[in-house]
Amino acid sequence: MVSQAHQQSLFDLEPANLVPAQIGRAGVSAIFARQILTKAGGSLRWFDYSLNPYIGCGFGCSYCFASFFQPDEERFNSWGKWIEVKDNAVELLKRHRHLKDAKIFMSSATDPYQPLEAKVGLTRRLVEVMSDPLRQPRLVVQTRGPLVTRDIDLLKRFRNVRVNMSITTGTDAIRRRFEPSCASIERRLEAIKEVKMAGLKTSVCICPMLPVEDPEAFALRLKAVNADHYVAAFFHSTDRAFAANTRENAWLLSKEYGWDKDAFKATVARMQKVLPQLNNTGGFGPA
Repeated sequence: MVSQAHQQSLFDLEPANLVPAQIGRAGVSAIFARQILTKAGGSLRWFDYSLNPYIGCGFGCSYCFASFFQPDEERFNSWGKWIEVKDNAVELLKRHRHLKDAKIFMSSATDPYQPLEAKVGLTRRLVEVMSDPLRQPRLVVQTRGPLVTRDIDLLKRFRNVRVNMSITTGTDAIRRRFEPSCASIERRLEAIKEVKMAGLKTSVCICPMLPVEDPEAFALRLKAVNADHYVAAFFHSTDRAFAANTRENAWLLSKEYGWDKDAFKATVARMQKVLPQLNNTGGFGPA
């Protein structure tokens, strides 16, 4: 059995000492970042900063909009097969001594609780730094990883925090087609319910909404977790370079299901009969 003191010491190590060479199908490397907080804008304009512990994401979802922020074509095409750990992230964050009540969104271009986090513990160490009452920001955590429940103890230290869980469809058969490396729908539902039961604010993000076989049944499952907010959105679509967009493979898969903007709107309308709070404001706003 690992003692509490020894367990804590694992998170006191430098990330480079914990970075594996491979996690699943993704190669992993450590880098030194120039910054850890990025001035927020665009769809995150209500926030002061975005915080991304990693570059790249081991989930590698077929639709991932974040891949379009990569200017390198090879890295774009191999999205999901590489991850970079910001080795000096904790040091960089500690330099920001005036974060109290700043509005921070974690994360906008990677998942802070992707499988690599279980090995590296970088997100946990960043959350611990931010939990200091003297520098504590208003934090929103965006993830599809049930691993977020590991850090409930730290998240409960915050005066203003919310966990947003991405749950994109109601059936694992569809989930496996679009996001095979992600946790099951049930595990995500259980995770966000655990976060809510711990007394933390929560949001369920059906973003992007994938094909849904039974909208009413899906809405009932979501309603049972008693989240504070529920939001849904269709795929991103833009001609602008280096802007949030949907990868081609997801569009091709969607055609197999007859899934388009009209089908999305019809599904949302059916779900709202069971879950009327779906798409009320606040799900993506600051905590």
